[in-house]
Order: sequence, then C-alpha cells, then structure tokens
Amino acid sequence: MNTTTIPTTGTTDLGRDWRRHAACASGSVDPEIFYPLDLDPTGPSVTAARRVCAGCPVQLACLLDVMAGEDPARRWGITAGLTADERTHLYVTRRAVAAGPARPGAVAA
Repeated sequence: MNTTTIPTTGTTDLGRDWRRHAACASGSVDPEIFYPLDLDPTGPSVTAARRVCAGCPVQLACLLDVMAGEDPARRWGITAGLTADERTHLYVTRRAVAAGPARPGAVAA
C-alpha cells in the first residue's frame, strides 16, 4: 500500500493568492494533465502530473486549499501531486487522528 505524505513545499500565508504562484498556472502546462484517464499511481499519466506538482513552490497551499473545500464523495484528478485515492486516504487518516483513540466500550455509530 502507498503511504500518503503531505507535501512540505509551499507557502500557506498567501490566502487564495497562492494560485498565481502555482507551477500549473504558468500557461505552459495543459490543465488536462491533471485529469488522466489512467489512474494508475505509478503510470505515465499520473507521473507526468506529479512531476509538475513536485517542483511547485505552493504545493502545500494547494493541498490545504483543496482538502478544505473538496467534497470527499467527488474527488477527481491530481492535486498537489496526490491522486483522488491518496487524498481520500489522507482525509480518512487525518479524521482518525483528530478523533483520537477509541474509548474502551465505545460503540461505533
């Protein structure tokens, strides 16, 4: 299983203005690259999108922005170098950590 890590690059104090600094906003990157039909995490389509994100100076801001507003049931594409499945895994993991350890005798709803 892949381990999803949070990108450590990016400036988070730009507000929504981070988009101006995104590698994908340069005009030389086709936006379709972030919506590949082949979703194999190691496949060439996903790898090409990840390459753009890997060098992005606002990768972390991008991820934080999408995670704050993305509908978990409607994830699609590559964002901040993560596939929809990887963002779902990150979302679930972060929710579990925020909820804390299960209490003995607790019943799941």
